[in-house]
Amino acid sequence: MTSGIPWLQILTGIGIAGIVLALILAFRAWREARLARYLILRRSASRRARQWFWIAVGLALGISALNGVIRSGFQLPFEIPPPPWAGWFFPSPTATPSPMPSPTVSPFIEISPTPLPTPHPTASPTPSPSPSPSPTMPPYPPTLLTPIPQAVPAPPNARFFDLALTDACDERGRPIRIPSPPPTVFPTRTIRICGRFQVENMPAGAAWTVAWYRDGALEDSSTLLWNGAPGLPGYIYNTRPEGFPPGQWEVRLYIEDRLQVRVPFEVR
Repeated sequence: MTSGIPWLQILTGIGIAGIVLALILAFRAWREARLARYLILRRSASRRARQWFWIAVGLALGISALNGVIRSGFQLPFEIPPPPWAGWFFPSPTATPSPMPSPTVSPFIEISPTPLPTPHPTASPTPSPSPSPSPTMPPYPPTLLTPIPQAVPAPPNARFFDLALTDACDERGRPIRIPSPPPTVFPTRTIRICGRFQVENMPAGAAWTVAWYRDGALEDSSTLLWNGAPGLPGYIYNTRPEGFPPGQWEVRLYIEDRLQVRVPFEVR
């Protein structure tokens, strides 16, 4: 560029400012992906974080390529004419009769793009961390993805654990007896399966979900508001008048969208 205006410095400065802005927006979206309450918001923020990150990488590569071309001595096939206001800030090289030294390209430090770690949503710090959904895990039940307006927030240390299943259930769906160890195989004519689990720090009115899967597909789910008394266990219950069909089953318990317990069992 022979217009007398340091276009390389100007474009480099604009590119660096764009990289900084894109990285700031990527960090904000990554932070939202970690802290958003609902899964839909976390996924959207994660996509935005990746988009801004790649925009920053593209700007960095473009600036590096432009500086590399100019420093190599390659002459561009066009010339950018100076704007009318250029004389106000940049003196013309012909303003004085004295010979001017040949312009040299000032060395610039190439700023290589520093890749940021791809943001991944992480679970809140709880005694039992909840894994994020993956292709090998059954999908979230639809009832869990629909917020309940009257639900109260569950603290991060609320948890369910030690779920034990049995087919010896009373009419209310409470276990009559649970063998030790609990059974993991039930006959195909089983019409009732219930379970008992331990609870800690679960406030009344917080949302929780029980989901039943067979061969990786969702069979049944319910999202409720917790109404158990402090210090008492929780119960789940499922009945099939025609009997549970054979297959590989799994029951999962959630607090809000945080997976707490996964108990597999087989019906055969």
